Amino acid sequence: MIDYHIHTYHSIDAEGTIKDYCDRAVRLDLDEICITNHCELDPSRDDSWIRFDGKKHPMTRLGLKRLENEIIEAKEVYKKSGLTVKFGLEVGYYDGIESQLEEITHDIDFDFILGSIHCLNHVCIDSSREHALYFSNHTVPGLLGNYFIAIEKLIKSKFFDAIGHIDVYKKYGLEFYGDQIQNPSQEALQKVFKLMSEYDIALEINTAGLRHINEFYPSPTIMKCAREQGLERITIGSDCHKVADLGKGIMEATHYAKSFGFETVYGFDKRKPIEIRI
Repeated sequence: MIDYHIHTYHSIDAEGTIKDYCDRAVRLDLDEICITNHCELDPSRDDSWIRFDGKKHPMTRLGLKRLENEIIEAKEVYKKSGLTVKFGLEVGYYDGIESQLEEITHDIDFDFILGSIHCLNHVCIDSSREHALYFSNHTVPGLLGNYFIAIEKLIKSKFFDAIGHIDVYKKYGLEFYGDQIQNPSQEALQKVFKLMSEYDIALEINTAGLRHINEFYPSPTIMKCAREQGLERITIGSDCHKVADLGKGIMEATHYAKSFGFETVYGFDKRKPIEIRI
């Protein structure tokens, strides 16, 4: 089993060292984990940080290199225990990030880069404190239209290996808007999945939805559409921000994937996809 969405204390909203997560992964008998700490670069916001030794530092290439070295060290230590440790990153995409992202990640040896939409118009829609600032000024069609336009731009940037929690807007949107948030345009979904297939980008099954709203990201409707559009690559992650949540829902996610006809999930090595039978 794999878990490809993990935040250590290096992310300012998370806790637990790399060692803590690796030790728990061994106890859980996970085969492979990928550390995917946040990379938020929006200059309009105050969340472009990375943490070392209990102190926040601006997100820089040097910080990512330091993190890379820590993960390389863990990789060597834990391969003796049968655990494969990969170096990833979760990037909060916004329109215009590309040049800054290219600069900050240049010549860093990532295994996997996950692209996610956390913010629209510089407002974090999956934040308990901020979501209402955006939702209160947008109808459901307006929100979903803007969100999937942002997803299209993320895909076309050609920078990412997978898309994280593709319907994360429902985390707070279900309570704010009701069930109508569960019905994005089929045309928009079909366009996104055709682009994902064209650009060889994987779809993440994110188990954090089970902990927040008792449903995976993506919903069954979106999973069905992805399969119908011929999408083949999926990956699985717990999106854990604390050690106790590592691996939660991963087995259920494999069954969920199989229920839609997926027989493999994907891991990554040096940005190259690797099939894993489920």
